[in-house]
Amino acid sequence: MKLNLFSHLRSFLELLKTAEFSKGISFAVAAILPLLIANQFGAMELGIPMAIGVLLSSPSDVPGSLRRRMIGVGFSAVMAFLGTLLAGYAAMNAALFVPVLAVLMFSFSMLSVYGFRASLISFSGLFAVVLSLAKVPSEGSVLTHSLLVGAGGLWYLIFTVTLHYLTRRKETETVLAEGFALTSQYLEIRNRLLRATPNQREGLKKELAEVQSNINEKHEIIREILISRRKNSGRSGVVQKKLLIFMEMVDILELAMANPVNYDRMEQLFSKRQDKLEVIRLWSEMMARQVERIGEVWSRNRKYQPNPELEVQREKVWQAFEDFEREADLPGEREALLVYRNLLVFKDRQYQKILSIERFLREKEGKQYFSGRAKEAEKFLTSQEYDLKTLTDNLDLKSPIFRHSLRLTVILVAGFFLGRIFHFQNAYWILLTTLVIMRPGYALTRDRFKQRLYGTLIGGAIAVTIVLLVQNTVVYGILAVITLVLAFSMIQRNYKTAAAFITLNVIFVYTLIRPNAFEVIQYRVLDTIIGAALAFLGNKFLWPTWEYTGIRNYISKSITANRRYLQEIEEFYSQKGKLPATYKLARKEAFLAMGDLSAAFQRMAQEPKTGETDMEQVFQVVSLNQELLSSAASLGTFIRANPTTSVSGHFLNYMKAIRSNLESSVAVLQEKGPQGRNKDKEIEKAENYFREKYEELAELRRLEKEQGMTGISEQLREQFQEVQIITHQLRWLLDLSENLRDLLEKNFAK
Repeated sequence: MKLNLFSHLRSFLELLKTAEFSKGISFAVAAILPLLIANQFGAMELGIPMAIGVLLSSPSDVPGSLRRRMIGVGFSAVMAFLGTLLAGYAAMNAALFVPVLAVLMFSFSMLSVYGFRASLISFSGLFAVVLSLAKVPSEGSVLTHSLLVGAGGLWYLIFTVTLHYLTRRKETETVLAEGFALTSQYLEIRNRLLRATPNQREGLKKELAEVQSNINEKHEIIREILISRRKNSGRSGVVQKKLLIFMEMVDILELAMANPVNYDRMEQLFSKRQDKLEVIRLWSEMMARQVERIGEVWSRNRKYQPNPELEVQREKVWQAFEDFEREADLPGEREALLVYRNLLVFKDRQYQKILSIERFLREKEGKQYFSGRAKEAEKFLTSQEYDLKTLTDNLDLKSPIFRHSLRLTVILVAGFFLGRIFHFQNAYWILLTTLVIMRPGYALTRDRFKQRLYGTLIGGAIAVTIVLLVQNTVVYGILAVITLVLAFSMIQRNYKTAAAFITLNVIFVYTLIRPNAFEVIQYRVLDTIIGAALAFLGNKFLWPTWEYTGIRNYISKSITANRRYLQEIEEFYSQKGKLPATYKLARKEAFLAMGDLSAAFQRMAQEPKTGETDMEQVFQVVSLNQELLSSAASLGTFIRANPTTSVSGHFLNYMKAIRSNLESSVAVLQEKGPQGRNKDKEIEKAENYFREKYEELAELRRLEKEQGMTGISEQLREQFQEVQIITHQLRWLLDLSENLRDLLEKNFAK
């Protein structure tokens, strides 16, 4: 029990350092200031709609570039004004209100086709329409009320822009800290995979996929903030330094993803040499903790302290390799020796990336290191098309957004009639609950349904306890402010906790207005239950969007991205020289596509049914694709980290066969039918070539020994390693691509 309380306390203290908490405080200040000023002049009827305008405009103020944040908040203010104005006038005519409500709900909801920030803007409009039911102004004051709501939105825009310029350095450092924390978590899970049993690996891989999805989201935010800020600030050395540090963070992630050999093969090779792997595991754990400490430098404004033990452990690791080299039973353990050395090279490059970040942290600016890398930076921003065609293309029942908009409109209209028929005290609470809970997918809606219900019940229970113990309006006012900040801070982090604080806030605010707190609690809980039930039932029975119907598209995108990544690796191996921006872009797209696929599978796993698609088969496809990306990263990392010989035609034939298998897989998913097979005599020739090359190098090593050389020459070692690692990765990639193609042809072909 003590441990659990300590864990909750620690989580709460961590929340105080997050960007979400800072935003929660700024939102509360922005909302309360108009009320305080209006109260001073005895004009609360002016302050309340402005505070509502702040509430309606704030959802779109999510991390990102200042330009996009300004556009988001500005459009939210416009949507809040229009929603309040149109719904306010329509509410004066009962016959007119329902059609207007339906049109507004559907139209605003369809804006979500333009991406995440657009969905938050559309939410502002939807929220405004529902809130207009709380207290409809008289005919003469509808326009005034709407203008005040819009003014509140503009006030919040001015407030948040001003705050941005005052705290922009802190904002950047906070998102960087979160990126490092997630990267550290990823490194720690990858390290656990090295010692895990086959049964444990499945669970760890699922955990890894979830963390990778979170990393992808965080990386997109960091890219947008840093690259756009660099563009606006010119050659600012501080901004460039942070961008360089972020680039090193991405490289650390790729190195962590890269496996020199699959886990089953690793287990076979080192069945009698677990002590050799243990020193690497310890070094990996130390590096993961050091990455976490780098994040703490940003989040807690601490002075960075390098860890000298990392270098000590590095020396132990390389000493273990030298011992292994002397003790190895050759030629039987030659493959294990080469794999071990390659694994060390990967880990050593990870360590060098950490040292590079440490060097940047010690310096004030990063201009001298940036050179031409920043010129390519803007290519890495994810753009969003805002043309009319995007909207018209989604006016179809095949579109999840169209289905969601239709479903949301029907359920909200039904909730409105339900409130009118049964004369609920605050019927709009039903609509608000439905609006907040309902999501395009069933799994997300179900999760929100549970979290909202539990959170409301917990919040209601806490409110009852406080009201019974405390009968003081001043305390209620203080608690209303505190719960408002915490609710806003927790919405993205923990929705159940946020729902509890939202309930507490609503109850304390209403208790200040109406003395009968228990009546407020009773109606709040009842309306929440009804609204949550409507959202859940609507998502399940009205044009439901099941994740399995779209999983093919996610698989196809991920396979296509992996194929492009492999093509860039092949071109870099052939041409060598400086790593091109196209390579990094292909890597980024492969990581993002894999994260999207993993997230889609997790949502699919939470659905009550999967139609014609078997969960186990989909999981196998996701796992194979993850292994394919890991193997591609391993191949690319090895080629980048080591001197290599000229590319052979046999390597190109292997890659051609692998890409052909991936193209066939995509063709199956797009229902074009299975393609021709490509494992032919060219692959057999390549196998023979690499085998003969390996035997030729083994003979050279034998001659070295005869000449009295106890240790292998560096040139011969590099050639041995290149042949062994490249050959293994090619075989592994070919096997994975064939297994993926066969699995899709067997279970997904129509």
